Amino acid sequence: MKTEHTIYFGDSVEILKTIPKNTFQLMVTSPPYWNVRDYGHSKQTGFKDTLQQYLEKLDKVWKEVVRTLLPDGKIALNIGNIYYSEPDENRRTTANLSYLTWKQLDRYKELRFMGTIYWRKTTSRAGAVLFGSYPYPSNFMISSAVEPIHIFRKIGKREISKEIKEKSKISLKEFREFRDAIWDINGVNDKHAAAYPYELPERVIKMFTFVGDIVLDPFVGSGTTIKAAKDLNRNSVGIDINPDFLPIIKEKVGINQKMLDKEAEFKVIHLNKDIKISH
Repeated sequence: MKTEHTIYFGDSVEILKTIPKNTFQLMVTSPPYWNVRDYGHSKQTGFKDTLQQYLEKLDKVWKEVVRTLLPDGKIALNIGNIYYSEPDENRRTTANLSYLTWKQLDRYKELRFMGTIYWRKTTSRAGAVLFGSYPYPSNFMISSAVEPIHIFRKIGKREISKEIKEKSKISLKEFREFRDAIWDINGVNDKHAAAYPYELPERVIKMFTFVGDIVLDPFVGSGTTIKAAKDLNRNSVGIDINPDFLPIIKEKVGINQKMLDKEAEFKVIHLNKDIKISH
């Protein structure tokens, strides 16, 4: 079946405001790190923000995500904690972004918490000495190489045809593996500084969407979510503030390559210009 994928460049909140409610079955994303990485855009989220500013920006996105989710739509939020130093001391402390963003989502009356999956980055910091007092007690900084994926659902139900259900079936092996609370998945080297591994959105899309559904990533980065959606016969919408990521997305998703097993249409929306790329 032919799938459609739209890549927007601009502010996630402003773009989502243009999208009708009850559009997406799933949002899966990993937001920009707080105050760690420069993603190369003056209006980016996270870099040089205070923690409060960062959380306020994210909450504006979540508000629009909740509005645009279908009844029984799902949210899968992957976010890691960050080491930082308070202005009055040099020692490191940890910003508990996992808890703070969970608390944001849990406040929405339309959402119900389903549980948390923990992604253990099996190749992350192998053999490294992390921040702390090594080789002496007592200042051990707990590793941030395990990141949560919070799962929420929007209240309500939707009807799915038997035909679509059959096309979307997953194996018993996958079902058992995916529902495990700990996922051992290798980290990834990517041209985008903070990409998450393909297997993460792939699993979540299989778990929480049906063939033909629309998947949203409001911080799409290098396009990993779009590629997974395309490969699984789902449609997608990806949003990013930085148009410099477009060549990386094109390469990852294979926009300029001939696809032999399926057709997909890509639309890039930036600066009031629409560009359609069909295969």
